[in-house]
Amino acid sequence: MELLAIVAHPDDADIFCGGTLAKHADRGDTVTIAHLTSGEYGGLESATDIAAVREEEARRSGETLGVAAVEFLGFEDGRIEYTLENRLSIVETIRTFAPDVILTHYRDDMHPDHRVTSRLVTDAYYMASLPLVETPSDPCDPENVYYFGKPTSEFEPSVYVDITGYEDVKSDAIRQHESQVEFLQSHGGIDAEFDNLVDGVAAENTVLGKQTGVDSAEGFRPFHETTRAYLE
Repeated sequence: MELLAIVAHPDDADIFCGGTLAKHADRGDTVTIAHLTSGEYGGLESATDIAAVREEEARRSGETLGVAAVEFLGFEDGRIEYTLENRLSIVETIRTFAPDVILTHYRDDMHPDHRVTSRLVTDAYYMASLPLVETPSDPCDPENVYYFGKPTSEFEPSVYVDITGYEDVKSDAIRQHESQVEFLQSHGGIDAEFDNLVDGVAAENTVLGKQTGVDSAEGFRPFHETTRAYLE
């Protein structure tokens, strides 16, 4: 099985679906994380320096999760736009890795990059299978898109993945993003919900687990409800 997580920023995949990615990688599936941006707005110093740090942190995190590849697509942090050019770039990314399943952001989210990423990936998912949509790679037809989201939005999961036994791997992966753990603790503002990031994410997974009778879980909304068991 091939999984492709397409996220806006380094650390998004770890926070929202790191346990699922680690579980699939551990069972022998091929897992790839594609970051639209390098997260250069996530700091207080030079954007260029921050981007380099965050890319390295994401690669270390990918190693912790056991993923096969960590990619950066070169979009601008905080400035992801819904354009045909950007949609085709994601079509090509999907075709390059030809996944069975795509994981990405839910459409309702306070971060503008997350909202636009959700729309771009959803539409690129449709276009990736069309033979007359020309990109360097051949068309492919992924089975489904699974969306993850924040509890602060309208997002309500309908598919839960039991990540019991992968909690420590997920927490260790998040800790690789040292610059962000420090940044979110210090700058406050709208991201104050992420104070005590590692513990907060673990607590949210515990709550989701209790809803489904397991110790820890991650929640998703599938694009096609008829194939929701595919990720489980």
